[in-house]
Amino acid sequence: MTAPDQDVRWSGRHAIVAMPDEIDLTNSGDLDELLAAVVAQSPETITVDLTATTFCDSAGVGVLARAHQLATANGGELRIALGYSPVARILQLIGLDQIVPVYRDVQHSLDTDAPSDA
Repeated sequence: MTAPDQDVRWSGRHAIVAMPDEIDLTNSGDLDELLAAVVAQSPETITVDLTATTFCDSAGVGVLARAHQLATANGGELRIALGYSPVARILQLIGLDQIVPVYRDVQHSLDTDAPSDA
């Protein structure tokens, strides 16, 4: 599955981006562009759905980190829905789960209010 085939859906100002089964050097550039394009639409929140992703290498981790930087620089928030994905362990080992909010699934992310500007 290529990035243009990726599922991007919207719930108000909340974008949900479903990721492929595997994220590696072969598709990370396309995914990076896709997430940058979503950020450019100024969503309040972006949830990256990794619940069906079984593999993510360092190129994929870099995509997530860049998307987080872009989203926060644009006044938004990036979230990750992980479920029981093996990618959870990778994110824990590198500490990305300490920087980017992680949710058990997309619905849990949607049900959680965005942080206020207080």
